[in-house]
Amino acid sequence: FVYNGTYYENLLIDKPIKLIGEDKEGTTVDGKKQGNTVCVISENVVISGFTITNGSLGDELGDENWFYAGIRLTASNSTICGNNICNNTLGVFGKKVSNVTIFDNEFTGDGIVFSLYDNEKKPVPFCEKYFMQNVYNNTVNGKRIYYYKNQKDVNVPEDAGQVIAVNCQNITMRCLGLLNADYGCVLVNCSDCVVEYSNISWGDGMVWLIHSKNNRIQHNQFLHNFEGICIDCKSTKNVVQYNTFSNNKRLGVIVEYQSNYNRIYKNNFIENNQKDNSKVQVYFINSYFNEWDQNYWGKPRVFPKIIFGKIGLFGNIPWFNFDLHPLSEPYRLGSVL
Repeated sequence: FVYNGTYYENLLIDKPIKLIGEDKEGTTVDGKKQGNTVCVISENVVISGFTITNGSLGDELGDENWFYAGIRLTASNSTICGNNICNNTLGVFGKKVSNVTIFDNEFTGDGIVFSLYDNEKKPVPFCEKYFMQNVYNNTVNGKRIYYYKNQKDVNVPEDAGQVIAVNCQNITMRCLGLLNADYGCVLVNCSDCVVEYSNISWGDGMVWLIHSKNNRIQHNQFLHNFEGICIDCKSTKNVVQYNTFSNNKRLGVIVEYQSNYNRIYKNNFIENNQKDNSKVQVYFINSYFNEWDQNYWGKPRVFPKIIFGKIGLFGNIPWFNFDLHPLSEPYRLGSVL
């Protein structure tokens, strides 16, 4: 039991424990932007009744520190409930964990994300159990976090602040404002889903497709995120069309790790990769037969646009795709939320 107060700590929990705060409004753990605020490496841990903040590594977000969090989990069978989780790089980040229960938490400028990797920079085999968690009754910025698993034919309500779908089919996300919520939308092993007419901006993550196929992402705007969209882990035959990607810190779109036969066309890419001040707005790694066509690349173009990437066993051989018909002016894509 922890009494009210502000504790400037970077906690490492390496044994089963119930860590209970006196009052989530008055019991604060502050990570000082010096790493994860709470890092859980033991199973059977409960964290409840805290404000958890400033889990990050400095102020500048990049490849080397995107995975720091208010609560970082690398062990399974944990419960996170009844907390305020605010102003971290990521709110709750679980790497290769299962049977995690997250409920009754209020996130501010944060969210929930589960992953196969953090900084390995190499393919990691897909395993669905690392995404099949128990997540319910959480909010982000006063809006609901919707977590779906094994569902089909669902229209996501417009009060969504973050959407995570695992092993789902025909999920429709329309006219949503997924703002300042880390990974605003995550599709894991999903098919035939649609994300459209939505504003997905100001997040410390991106829209993330993992081992998903035949989905459409269209008529959205992606502004001021870490990245716009990541098509990852053998995600195939997805369509990204009629979107605007602008002023994202890194790439507008990245396609990686055997994500083949995707189509990216008729989008606006404007001043992305702000962190590196680079003209590279999209990228691919070990992905093949993807089509880039009729996109606008920030200025009028006469010749085809080169799409840079890498292939090979170690992803170290430079390779190129082409947008053969780049647009000379941006699309007028209409209004989104």
